[in-house]
Amino acid sequence: MTQAQADANLCGLIPEENDPRFVAQHLSAYAFTRPYAAGKRVLEVGFGEGYGTASLAEVAQEVVGIELAPGNIPRAQAKYPRPNLRFLQMDATRLEFADGSFDAACSFQVIEHIPEPQLLTYASEIFRVLRPAGVCVISTLNLAHNMKPGQPYQKLIYHEKEFTAPDLQVLLSQVFPVVELYGLHLTPRHRLYQRLKKWGLDRLGPSPLNPVARFYGRASVADFRVTRNVSPAALDLYALCRKSPR
Repeated sequence: MTQAQADANLCGLIPEENDPRFVAQHLSAYAFTRPYAAGKRVLEVGFGEGYGTASLAEVAQEVVGIELAPGNIPRAQAKYPRPNLRFLQMDATRLEFADGSFDAACSFQVIEHIPEPQLLTYASEIFRVLRPAGVCVISTLNLAHNMKPGQPYQKLIYHEKEFTAPDLQVLLSQVFPVVELYGLHLTPRHRLYQRLKKWGLDRLGPSPLNPVARFYGRASVADFRVTRNVSPAALDLYALCRKSPR
């Protein structure tokens, strides 16, 4: 994370201020992680606004979310009060927890903000605070999806490093003995509506009566699917990392 982001009053996606499809794409990582969080003590590294951390707290024994941006802490505490949920200000590369403190961890759309020289420290700190059978899920955009053939590409200004699937595998495998990569994809129905929207059909007639506009106004996690396919078709990459071989 850059110093400007660290000093910001708030960073991260705010569900009420974004379209449902974009929010659903981000919530998909939490839906993927919920089975690993159920009944567990969970750490989220970089909780942003806090909406996803609160989602995990619905199934976990306890969730601790950490965030570098100071303004995120009081906002999340006020918006998502739960007895099994805590929000703390902390640096992702210097976790203030004892070894083996958590059963599971997650860090979504954070790794691309970590300065490249600190990436191994970031991953190693998560590894350190996991219990021996612990798992971690890390998500990031799929660079191979964002790069278009024959077109110049420039990473987002607030990203330190963006990853292809092989890049992510190589990095995390230096820390975790088991790294399984997954890709986030559109469902066939979602792909159809995306094509119709590109043709401009979402702008025909009143929005409440337009099926394309209605789809995008009601998009949910169910309109995405996670598979082991990490080709350029995948919007995001998920890395399921295990501290010990199964």
